[in-house]
Amino acid sequence: MSLPSTISLLSALYLSSLPIIALITNMYPHMARDTEELDQGKCTMEDDWDESLMLGVVINQSIIFIIGGLGNFLTLLAIPYVRLKYGSQFSILQLNSVVLILHLSLADLLYALVGFPNFLQVYFYRKGPEDWRMCYFLGLFRNLVAYVDFNTIAMISCCVARHNLCRQCGGASLSHDDHDRIFGGKRVYLVCLAIWVVSFLTILPDVMGVTGVYAWSCSPYGCEHVCSHEGCSNIGPMISIVNNIVFMVIFYSVIVIKLCLRRNEVFGGETSDFLLMLKSISVTLSILIAAYLAFLIPPVVAGWGVWPFRSSSYKTKAIIASIYWWMFGINFFIYLTTCSRIRQAYRRFIKDMWKKICKRSAANMENTEMETSVFWIGLRYLDR
Repeated sequence: MSLPSTISLLSALYLSSLPIIALITNMYPHMARDTEELDQGKCTMEDDWDESLMLGVVINQSIIFIIGGLGNFLTLLAIPYVRLKYGSQFSILQLNSVVLILHLSLADLLYALVGFPNFLQVYFYRKGPEDWRMCYFLGLFRNLVAYVDFNTIAMISCCVARHNLCRQCGGASLSHDDHDRIFGGKRVYLVCLAIWVVSFLTILPDVMGVTGVYAWSCSPYGCEHVCSHEGCSNIGPMISIVNNIVFMVIFYSVIVIKLCLRRNEVFGGETSDFLLMLKSISVTLSILIAAYLAFLIPPVVAGWGVWPFRSSSYKTKAIIASIYWWMFGINFFIYLTTCSRIRQAYRRFIKDMWKKICKRSAANMENTEMETSVFWIGLRYLDR
């Protein structure tokens, strides 16, 4: 089977797996035993609290908030701006995979804005909000955004792999989105909407209180999903994460193989220039996928309770959480350092905004000077 045929089959398998997992997620808890009494946040912080370690966790989280918050906010402003105003100069940013990049930045920004205050509460107060509803909705929304993030990065790997191994254009054309049956045209926005729907269905048993509740967890995550003493019966989230990891690894491997094979291919001038830009953004997204895997796998392994996380202390959980949180701030740093076109988009946006600010300031100064001149001229007439 050829690589293009393989990637089409893999895309179909991945997209089919999402509703199947959502179905299993919502059926399994009803087939399993009934959930026992939940903690509902009735717990206290552990005795092995380490002030120096937790201070390091807060500093780490603050850096992530600054990079993830401001960086993703800049991404959401700069890329749409250059796509609309300088479309011909930033042709590679017109690809629909960039829409998914923006969707990922939105999810990361929301996670930073919602999660950071909660993590500060863990450090400074060591107890949850007084109103359990606030903790419930905080944990619910943060977990929803987290699964949107996981699903989006997997979708990006699928989209980029389909472009690089397209049977029709060979990945050497900007018109790829015109014939991509999944991510082409306006369908990419339906994909973004579907990501939110599937992510919500993944956590729906927890939202409904069937398999757990969102409450104060007495962990570094603060308001989080809390299971009964008998254990968690919602297997959907873990299956969803593992499913995304498996397909991300497969799509990532296919992209790397294609990029290696393309090194020996020779094309005409314009096609060669486009492929260089495509290679740049493909490499950027490949690094992004690899970084997500590196930050996501440790907490997944820890969640299974296998060695070396069989009996994790609070300190170990805090360190794992600190690594995991970088997943929501690393994307801006990767865009900035590895993709010249995105970096130029940032520069162009900031330069244009600075010009507008300076122009407005100069106009205001000119109006002020004119009003001052009129004032003094009026005084002279009064003196006469």
